[in-house]
Amino acid sequence: MDLPTTRKECPGVLMANELIVIAALANCGQDAPTDDFLKMLIRETPDLAVSRFPPKSGTIWAALDWQGILGTAADILAFAGLLWAAYERYVKPRLERGGPSSPSLFVQLRRRDGASVQFAIGKDDCKDKEIFIEQFTREVTELRAGPDTGGGARPLSNLSESENSVRIRVRDREESE
Repeated sequence: MDLPTTRKECPGVLMANELIVIAALANCGQDAPTDDFLKMLIRETPDLAVSRFPPKSGTIWAALDWQGILGTAADILAFAGLLWAAYERYVKPRLERGGPSSPSLFVQLRRRDGASVQFAIGKDDCKDKEIFIEQFTREVTELRAGPDTGGGARPLSNLSESENSVRIRVRDREESE
């Protein structure tokens, strides 16, 4: 994998409107282009910090082998559009081929207190671009604006302090301008 990585100190406090993001190319097979998907997210989303759990010898990781923190400056509408573009690029062709599995792009966003929203792009209730983008934008905006009770761990600092994860360098707003 040629994603740039670095072990940096990360902020230990997750602000109430920063969101934890996990996503997976669900039921897309072992050849699912997860690395390409992550590169696309990193390249196109300023203010997204991603940590990846690299495979270790003898260790089996779940399909959700990365976790991101979507910062306060991230544009939710643009992120929704990016997720739809990823669905069209990586999942829709597999859906059109048919088969026994039902491929989708699974996305969950949550606050550190556990409140969350999730979407399965490509499933029956999430197959129309305009409806998905409107629903995603509304629900994620509400989640971001809601009170974070502060419960739960500090996921970004836990990830950065863990030897099992590697922080993937991301483009921030200053680099993109």
